[in-house]
Amino acid sequence: ATGETRNAVVEDSQKAYQEAFDIAKAKMQPTHPIRLGLALNFSVFYYEIINSPARACHLAKQVRSNVCACC
Repeated sequence: ATGETRNAVVEDSQKAYQEAFDIAKAKMQPTHPIRLGLALNFSVFYYEIINSPARACHLAKQVRSNVCACC
């Protein structure tokens, strides 16, 4: 997809990822495999689709901190 269509798809995807991530944070332990997998996929989305390595790394560091604090 290109142009406006791509932008709409990216925006919808980001909203869906964020909603799912918020639910996972509220209902799952930081070490839950589904929560970790979602965080990994969300960080790849930031890195490859949004083209934001900084946001991808920030999310990964946030997840790592939550896991370390939990254990």
